[in-house]
Amino acid sequence: MKRLLSLATWLMISINAFAAQPFQSEAFKDSQKSGHKILLHFHADWCPTCLAQQQSLSSLEAKGALKGITVFTVDYDKETEMKKQLKVNAQSSFIAFLGGLENGRVTGITAESDIKAFIDKALTNVTLNDQLKLMREASKASPEQKKVMEEAAEKLRKSHLAEKALKVGNTMPDFSLPNASGKKIQLSSLLKKGPVVIAFYRGSWCPYCNVQLNSYQQILPEFKKRGATLVAITPEKRDLSVETTKDKQLEFDILTDKDNQLARKLGLVFGVPAELKALYQQFGIDLAKSQGNPDWKLPVPATYIVQNDRKITYAFVDTDYTQRAEPADLLKSLDGSKGK
Repeated sequence: MKRLLSLATWLMISINAFAAQPFQSEAFKDSQKSGHKILLHFHADWCPTCLAQQQSLSSLEAKGALKGITVFTVDYDKETEMKKQLKVNAQSSFIAFLGGLENGRVTGITAESDIKAFIDKALTNVTLNDQLKLMREASKASPEQKKVMEEAAEKLRKSHLAEKALKVGNTMPDFSLPNASGKKIQLSSLLKKGPVVIAFYRGSWCPYCNVQLNSYQQILPEFKKRGATLVAITPEKRDLSVETTKDKQLEFDILTDKDNQLARKLGLVFGVPAELKALYQQFGIDLAKSQGNPDWKLPVPATYIVQNDRKITYAFVDTDYTQRAEPADLLKSLDGSKGK
């Protein structure tokens, strides 16, 4: 009896010490939709292996090894539908997700080093563009829909828009744009504090953009260590930026570029062709509604690093919306600019 009580006490301590979220279907779906890195831990109260795993997870969390990862604890005895959906046949199972995509699973490991190795391989060490590639390969679009998107992408590539946009060595025009709360943010004021990282994205409807924002949020402390300020810029209306900031718990400003006025000055804007517009509408994407104008224009994904003289020292511009500036490259550029 004493042994059972001790086991129960150990369980309570282990669970209380580890800040995983109890699994809820809607919360899990929201995390997937937002492109989060997710770890599901299927456990049972009676399972000693599960208890040992909880201990290891608690230790890893204390060491910061779970930073940027959303962890859900799934009750193996109660979440029957989830077990069936994911084909989980044993408690003490870990399943890793990059947004809506499974990227690895393992059962029965308990050693902290083994669990960390699994998390590193399936989640932590996956680059932003690795994750975007997985998303692209897992697309559920039909062959006909993919053809429309590919033809639009090829037409945009042949326009040489990326080559014409602002590049390294050019001067970024000063700008003043409202953030999610309506406060005007001026580039020249930000530059007094240090370099500024500027990321243009299409909108909250774009899953690739959501993953990019999450990725940049995770390395925000590294930007700050280097004295840099991060801002994201979108043509979406401010109320949608408010939702994005709240849903993703972003700690950097999203600025509203109404009617793509700034992006147009930088040479980043293109019009959505009729065939692609029709396809977007099939997907429930309405740029007229989300941007508050009938133009149906978008900026290509672009990320810049601007120094205090407004000179651009890093530029990523790509007409392929599934490609984004890699966080490691941004940090490398910031480190390189210190010595200049």
